[in-house]
Amino acid sequence: MSSNPSDWKVRDGGEGDAERILSLRKLVFGDQEKDKLDPKFWKWEFLAGPDGKAFLYLAEDGERLAGHFADIPRCFSLRGEVVRGTLSLDLMVHPDYRRKVIFAEMGQYAARRVKAEKGLFMTAFPIRRETIGGLLKIGWEVVGPLPVLVYPLRFGGIVNRYLHSSPLSSLVGGIARLGYRLLWEHRGKETPQGIELEEVTQLDGSFDRFWERAKRLYPVMGIRDRAFLNWRYFLNPTRKYTLYRAREKGEMTGYLILRKVTLLQFNSSVIVDLLALDEKTMKGLVTRGIEQGLREGADLLGCMIPKGHPYHRMLRDLGFLPSFKTFLFMVYRLARERVPLAPEAWYVNWGDTDVI
Repeated sequence: MSSNPSDWKVRDGGEGDAERILSLRKLVFGDQEKDKLDPKFWKWEFLAGPDGKAFLYLAEDGERLAGHFADIPRCFSLRGEVVRGTLSLDLMVHPDYRRKVIFAEMGQYAARRVKAEKGLFMTAFPIRRETIGGLLKIGWEVVGPLPVLVYPLRFGGIVNRYLHSSPLSSLVGGIARLGYRLLWEHRGKETPQGIELEEVTQLDGSFDRFWERAKRLYPVMGIRDRAFLNWRYFLNPTRKYTLYRAREKGEMTGYLILRKVTLLQFNSSVIVDLLALDEKTMKGLVTRGIEQGLREGADLLGCMIPKGHPYHRMLRDLGFLPSFKTFLFMVYRLARERVPLAPEAWYVNWGDTDVI
């Protein structure tokens, strides 16, 4: 092991490095997000994306892999114009090489690589404090927090998480349910008239036509056309999603994507992606998400959404409550004059990450 930066180098990686990268992941993260250790998941995520293969950066000390970083190419709509960006992820440094500026070297190498590919910006959703601090040191900027809102579905299940007593949990849960209903149940959760909802297992041209109508809803959005949605949700080899489409007068007006996970240590359903042309469609889709969560026996329905986004207010109106869980959204702007930093300019949710 060398502590001299001149003795290790950063280079581009490729498919032939997959085994070493996954071994480093196992060492650094253990069984956290265990399905990401599956070679099929790795190939899907880094080699099969609709906007091109990922850029992989490897820090090597001779034959030893000291660090890894990656950028998945992603096309975005920037005020209606298609531009290139990336999702930066999987920063991993071998324990023997930490505090040796490998992080900074890989980060700077990544910025040069993305710039060479005509990328305007890089996005990231870091969780660990050391990662956030390291990104700030090399020029990344905070766009804003991404709070998680939750809708309580089964009060008994929620209370039992703390009391571990079914009879007592049922009693306390019943009282909590009554109090919640007094505050929130008067707010309509029925599907609005004129909206038709259907589960979809195969995407068709209506998703591309919908995207053409939706792409200017917000100044900056990751492109959500049929190719992206199919890769992100239907071709994933280890994760299963449920997709609902909304129509009005035969035209697609929105979609909702759900996944069953453990959230905040509860048996939960989460809104992974949600996009609608109007508030009526949005509320109809969320109502369907609530109904499905109840059918599946979930305790909570969760959604990660910027606080200033209109959906945040709408979800609160529907009875979603704030939680203590908050993520962070950061960008590295390679074209600062073109890329806004204001949080209200961006629409991001869990579908823009690789977390869920």
